[in-house]
Amino acid sequence: MAQPSLAELHQLLWRDWNGETTTEESARRQWWAALQVIQEDLSAQLGEARLGKEGVWLAAPLPALYEPNLLQALRGWVWVPERFSPWALNLPLLPGRSTDEVSPWSPLPLQPDDGRDPFLVLATRRLQLAISLRRVADQWEILVRFDGAVVSQALELLSRRLLQEDPRHGLRLREVLEKLGPVTTMDNLGSERRFWSALACRLASLPPSLSVTASPAAAEGLPDQDVLAANGTTTELEFLEALSHGIRTPLATIRVLSRVLSRVLSRRADLGKDVQRQLAQIDAECTAQIDRFGLIFHTAELQRQPEAQRLLSRTDLASLVEEQHSRWQQQLEHHGLQLRLELEQNLPDAMSDPLLLAPMLAGVVERFGQGLRSGTTLHVVLTRAGGKLRLQLRGDRQHNRDEPGETHLGAVLTWEPETGRLHLSRSAIRQLFSSLGGRMAERGAQQLTLFFPLAQDQA
Repeated sequence: MAQPSLAELHQLLWRDWNGETTTEESARRQWWAALQVIQEDLSAQLGEARLGKEGVWLAAPLPALYEPNLLQALRGWVWVPERFSPWALNLPLLPGRSTDEVSPWSPLPLQPDDGRDPFLVLATRRLQLAISLRRVADQWEILVRFDGAVVSQALELLSRRLLQEDPRHGLRLREVLEKLGPVTTMDNLGSERRFWSALACRLASLPPSLSVTASPAAAEGLPDQDVLAANGTTTELEFLEALSHGIRTPLATIRVLSRVLSRVLSRRADLGKDVQRQLAQIDAECTAQIDRFGLIFHTAELQRQPEAQRLLSRTDLASLVEEQHSRWQQQLEHHGLQLRLELEQNLPDAMSDPLLLAPMLAGVVERFGQGLRSGTTLHVVLTRAGGKLRLQLRGDRQHNRDEPGETHLGAVLTWEPETGRLHLSRSAIRQLFSSLGGRMAERGAQQLTLFFPLAQDQA
């Protein structure tokens, strides 16, 4: 039996599909917005412990999922072009043995008859779908299918492809699918309604494509800052949202590819540890910048929709702080600082958004540390304070660095001309933290205290 091509998969997915064509730019915006909505839904299920590890995703020509928590929770396979993955042709070196923890998805080689149209087929206990993007003449079209029959047929075709390409991968996929059980249309009805509603909201909130043109005010000789002031902050916030989204996307791809490269090179005895260390640095830097620009995006979004409320969930704050310890220590070492955690035992859960709280706390720790003198130990103390959890940051010395002057760049960002550092403004941090259920109190540059409400049944 001939090996199924991915072109056959696309024919299956697009069969009997009647959709509207649009421009390439619009279709790709819909594609990335759809991937964001899918990952937000899966992350919410993961946070509520409704998403187990019995889930799979298959994609081409590059990874469609990029959130680290999902990559760890689900089993994935990605067909990549040879120019991006020359090692993918060496199938005996592909993942599937004792190093699965390094990268949770497996790279496979695209064949000449597979085509290059992107797709994602996803199956978990609570969500099954297929999404694809293709060119039609000089237009583009995006497809999202939730019907169980098509998703099941797609999974069967990809299973046969894997079995013939490498039986180890095919058998592993079959094993996970057997645990999941049959895909049914009824299970997907609620997911489909939520998806289209969330996608519409996501697209409505995305800023339009930005182009640089001369404004009427500029033609009359007004300074650029006067033009911005005349227009309010809408242009600034749209620019920040577009910029942060545009930066995070390539960084996520770089991070994924570096993890694949790290996994493959780990089996090469002729390469030293310096290569692995440098790849780890690339991974860490990409993660830090993805989180950083993610915070800028969320903060700009909050400025545009100040009344919007985030859904809060039970958060094991003590575990979150412990998990972030090594990352915070690496951040502080750049400034010659040490970190010491002091966590009260048997602390109750708080109410917050752990997915956004982790990168926000990383940003707060780094910014607070930048005000401390080299050689200082930063104490992070988590205790219970009545009906709240209290997280304190304080240095063990009385004299901090002289704070550099800051220039406010609108409502969200501040810039330190002396150091070139760009930060979220204090007011923006306070507002963002409030949207996560907390409250922030500062005592000069010496101490920062964050308060979190307890989960209702533990207050």
